Amino acid sequence: MRRGQAEIMGLLVIVLLLLTAGLLVLRFSVKPSSTPLADTRSSLESTRLLQALLLTTIQDKPFQEHAVACSLASSACSVLRQEIEDIFSILLKQGQKYSFFLTYQDQNIITIDQCPVGVLSSYPFTRGGGFYEVKLRLCAS
Repeated sequence: MRRGQAEIMGLLVIVLLLLTAGLLVLRFSVKPSSTPLADTRSSLESTRLLQALLLTTIQDKPFQEHAVACSLASSACSVLRQEIEDIFSILLKQGQKYSFFLTYQDQNIITIDQCPVGVLSSYPFTRGGGFYEVKLRLCAS
């Protein structure tokens, strides 16, 4: 083999090594947007957050009593809405977007809609003769 051919073969090997390294870096730097494990983890997190919210006492009243008051008078909703936003700002990761819905008899009485896509969990309850449902969507970050 001549000297020129050996140099070209060496250059070809170097180029192939660089291409392989570039493909490996690209493969590991781009992660999939959603995996079944991540969706399950997010679903568990949102379900637990909803359960904790329903056990929360706000201004010496259980959350469910605030929900009933909100369904009767819209003026009570602003306090509850602010408390919900404060709770989630503490409990969720910095910058984590979420959507929260409180419905009474299939009508939304509180809506905090920050994103349309994500894992949705819901928790129904009855109080004061009415059917309520809280829904929480944790958005993909």
